[in-house]
Amino acid sequence: MSSTEQNIEEQFAQLQQKVGARHAEVLKHSDGDQFAVEYARLVNVTSKLVEFEKTIPERLAEPERRRSERIVTWSWRGQAAVGAVLIALVFVLDRSGWWLVLLVPHFVGTVAGCFQKVDSEQHRDRRSAAIGLHVVTLLVALISLSVISRWFIIAAAVGWMFVAGASMDSTDAGAKGTRR
Repeated sequence: MSSTEQNIEEQFAQLQQKVGARHAEVLKHSDGDQFAVEYARLVNVTSKLVEFEKTIPERLAEPERRRSERIVTWSWRGQAAVGAVLIALVFVLDRSGWWLVLLVPHFVGTVAGCFQKVDSEQHRDRRSAAIGLHVVTLLVALISLSVISRWFIIAAAVGWMFVAGASMDSTDAGAKGTRR
């Protein structure tokens, strides 16, 4: 059991104990002002328990979300750096300026991806997109350095569609999160 799970279980058990103690106090007083006070305390503690229970799935997913956030952030930053190097190589190697038609949008896209938010519902999709970005950047680099055929630009474009689709915010995120 991870420390996060253990911490959540301890907090949940403490709240359950508080509810039990408040319930015992309510049972001591059959009616009157003291009963009303103890009953209000019982309702308050019980509502805290219910609210805590609602946050358990998000709390359990938080360590995995943070890991995904690091992967996404550093993948996009690294690929933006590769894009900048490829643009510089166009000038250093005295290549055709037409390569900038491929490289500049790639660079701009990777820089824009550096600033995406990684939330708890879509962190796995964002991580998959970041990993797919490595393949796309490799294709772009191999194409622009003339290691592989220019026809692979089609594969790079398809790869960018996959990356962009997985990186975009889904309008159906709530329903998607409940299915998992």
